[in-house]
Amino acid sequence: MSNALVCGFGDPAAGIGALAWDLGEPGALLLSEGELRQATFSLEEGGDAATLQIQAGDSAVEATLSPRTAELPLGETGLTVVVCVADVIAKDGGSTVQCEGQISRWAGDPLEGSGTFRHLAIDAGDQSLVVIESRGEPDADHGDEQSSAWQIRGEEEAHFEDTFISTQYGASGDPTRLGLELWPEEAERASRAAATRVAAASLGGVNAGDAWAGLFRCQTDGVLGMGSYLLWRA
Repeated sequence: MSNALVCGFGDPAAGIGALAWDLGEPGALLLSEGELRQATFSLEEGGDAATLQIQAGDSAVEATLSPRTAELPLGETGLTVVVCVADVIAKDGGSTVQCEGQISRWAGDPLEGSGTFRHLAIDAGDQSLVVIESRGEPDADHGDEQSSAWQIRGEEEAHFEDTFISTQYGASGDPTRLGLELWPEEAERASRAAATRVAAASLGGVNAGDAWAGLFRCQTDGVLGMGSYLLWRA
């Protein structure tokens, strides 16, 4: 059993968000008080909720992640996702912010045989979460990666038949903007309204080993939400 996970939460209106991951090498980031910084994390699980603690310098938050769904298996790569409600509070006090969150896990090593790996989780509004997973062989172009996407609403998940990811990179080679076009199964391709579209701009990101991770301000069919983007390159 793999310990690989990606866990996050966020609310762009409140200016709070975090992402934590462990793909063999752990990392984390924290967005608070208008600044996104590299961080460390601890995740405690037990009972009905998980507690995620994020520390970035003198700033720290604690999020109680209460499951909104059961652990949902997605696809055939061993990926499972739990959609959560996150109750977030700064360790130095202050009001609690409630926002969307998720925990993604893999039964095996999600990086095995890959030159590139991407995981995106986007709050699409109406208690809906879009999850994207993409893998590329070593030296493969972005357009040659194998991508899958799902939309989770309530306890139901719907697989998109076609997933198109467009990523813009800055001078440093880190993602700055992204676009998604997601087509449901059996959708009428003559109707552009049949596809789910996401446009996103980076709120900042960090490099940690072979991984880059960032948070994005996303518009999903006009609905504002937070999105997380984890990119691993061999």
